[in-house]
Amino acid sequence: MDRQTLTAFTTHLATSQLFSLQPDDLPVVQRIDNSYLRAQAIARAYRITAHDVTTLSPKFWAMHTDNIATLDMAVMAILSVQYNLVAGIIAPWAEKRPEVRPILQKILDFEVSGQFMLTEQAHGLDATSMETRADMQDDGSFILYTPNDGAAKFMPPTIPLPNASLPRYAVVFAKLFVKGEDRGVRPFVVQLSTAKALMPGVRSRMLPERAGTGPLGHSITWFDHIKLAPWACLGSLTRPKNPKAAFQAALWRVSVGGLAIGAVSIPAIRVSAYILGRYSLRRHVTNPNTGQAMPIIDFRTQQIPIFHALAQSFVMEAFIDGSSTLKTFTDFTVDAQVRAGIAAAAKAAMMMHVQESCTQLSDRLGAQGLYGHNQIINIQLEMRGASIAEGDTPVLCIRLATELLIGRYELPPPKHPACLAARHEVGLFKQCREALAGKLGGQHRSDAFNPLMLPRCKGLVEAIGQRFFYEAAKDAGLEQAILDIYEAGIIKHSPVWFAVHAGMDAPAQAAHEDAAITAAMPNLEKYLEWTGAQDYALAPIMTQNRWDAFVRRLPFYRGADPAALKIEREFVEQQTRTRARRYIRAAGKN
Repeated sequence: MDRQTLTAFTTHLATSQLFSLQPDDLPVVQRIDNSYLRAQAIARAYRITAHDVTTLSPKFWAMHTDNIATLDMAVMAILSVQYNLVAGIIAPWAEKRPEVRPILQKILDFEVSGQFMLTEQAHGLDATSMETRADMQDDGSFILYTPNDGAAKFMPPTIPLPNASLPRYAVVFAKLFVKGEDRGVRPFVVQLSTAKALMPGVRSRMLPERAGTGPLGHSITWFDHIKLAPWACLGSLTRPKNPKAAFQAALWRVSVGGLAIGAVSIPAIRVSAYILGRYSLRRHVTNPNTGQAMPIIDFRTQQIPIFHALAQSFVMEAFIDGSSTLKTFTDFTVDAQVRAGIAAAAKAAMMMHVQESCTQLSDRLGAQGLYGHNQIINIQLEMRGASIAEGDTPVLCIRLATELLIGRYELPPPKHPACLAARHEVGLFKQCREALAGKLGGQHRSDAFNPLMLPRCKGLVEAIGQRFFYEAAKDAGLEQAILDIYEAGIIKHSPVWFAVHAGMDAPAQAAHEDAAITAAMPNLEKYLEWTGAQDYALAPIMTQNRWDAFVRRLPFYRGADPAALKIEREFVEQQTRTRARRYIRAAGKN
C-alpha cells in the first residue's frame, strides 16, 4: 500500500506569526495568553461540533493527531480538555437542559475556555474521597464550597485571561448533599471568570511553571459558597444504588481523554523523527578511510532511532485511523470496562514509545538536542505531562492488568495470533496467571501480590497496546519494512522473553533489526514525506540557511579591535603620567 502524504486543517497556521518561535524571555502571562490564542485558532480551523464530540468522529481524532501540536504542545492539552472533557460531558445534557446549550456552543466555538476540575490537593487520584460540596437549597439551587484547604481543586488553570479575552467555565466535580444526605459525586457547570476577572467566590493561586514545559496557568482553586442554578447539576438528584458505578459513569470521558491525549504521541514522534532525519541528511563529517565528507545518516546509530520512530508513528496512526479495535472503543454498546481497557492499553504503549523515541532522537542531535528551539526535547518534556493527564499511566496499567488477570472481562483478542506481538502478549499473561494461581493462590488482594505482580503490570499492558498497533498496521496494508521494524522494536523492549520463548538469541535479534533497517533505508525520503512534518518542523538545525538565519538573530556582543585597545591603553597611560606629575608638583610646594 502506498500511503498518501498527510493533509491537515492547520498548514496555514504553521507558518503564521502566531505560531512562530517565541523568545525565551517572553513574560509568563503573555506566553499563557499566546497558547490560548493558538488553541482558539486551531479550534476555528477544525470547527468541532457536538456531533464530533459525542460520536468521536474522524475529525475529533484528526485534531489530536495534527502535527500543529508540536509547535506548542501546551495547546493540545487545552484543546483536549476543552472538547473531550468539558464539551464531552456537557453535550449529552444539552438535549434536555436548554440552559446549558448556549454555554456548550460557546465552548465548541472556543469563545470561552473550558476546564475540568476533579482532583483535590489532599486526595489526588483517590477522587471518590473528595470533599468539595454542593448543598441543594430549598429552591432547587446549590451552594458550592471548599470546606478546607485539602479540598481545593488541583491543578486546572483558573487564572483570568484578560489579553486573550476568554471567560472561563468549568465542569466541577463535587459531592451532592440534599437535606444533609450525601448523594454521591456529581459534575456541576460553574462559571469561573469573566474575560477580565474571577467570579465572586472563586479564589485561585497560580502554581509555578512545570519544568521544561509551556506555562498554562495551572492553579489551586477554592470556592467560597457560590450559588449555582438548579440546571447546573449534570446528574440525577437521587442517591444511586451503586455509588461507585455512578461515579465511573460520570467520568466516562476520562477514558476517551486518555486515548485522545495519548494520540498526541503520533505527531510528537512524527515531527521529531523528521527533524533528526533531515539533520542527519544535512550534517556531514569526514570519513577517516577516504578523507571525503559523508552524511551522518550513513551511520547505523543515526538510522536506528529514526526508523523505529517512523515505524511507531505509522502503526499508531493506523490504529487511530479506523482500526477495528478503535471501532470497538467508539461503539457505545460495548461494555464500558472493555472500552476503558482499550484506551488504557493504547495510552500505555503510546507513552512508552514517545518517551523512548524522543530520548534517543534528542540524543542523536548531540548538544543541539538539549535546546528547546530544536523542538524534540520540548516535545518530550511536554509528553511527560500527558502520561499523567486523564489517568496516571502506571495506575491505569495496574488496574487493567489486575482485572484481566482475574478474568473480570476480556479485551478484543489477537486477530493475528501467530505474529510475534500477539505471542508476546499471550505469553506474558500466561506466566502471570500461572504465578497468580500458584504462588499467590489466586488472591489478587494478598500482600504478596504487591511485590510479585504490580511491577509486571505496566509491561503486560504495554504488550497489549503494541499488539493493537501491529495488527492495525498489518490490516491497513503498511509496507512489510515498517511492520518488521516495529516488530524489532517490540523484541528490543523484551529481549529476554524472545530469547527464551521465541528462540531468538541476541545475535538473531540483532540480525532481525539489521535486516529490517537495511530494507527500509532506500525509502527514507518517502517515509519522511509521509510524516507531513515539513511545515511543522521549525528546528533551525535542519538546513544551513535556517541555522544561519537563527544565528543572526541571537544576541550579539563584540570586543574592541586591537587598534582601539592600543589607543585606549595609551590614553590610560597618559592620564596616569599626568596625575603623577601633578602629585609631585603638589608635594614639592608643600
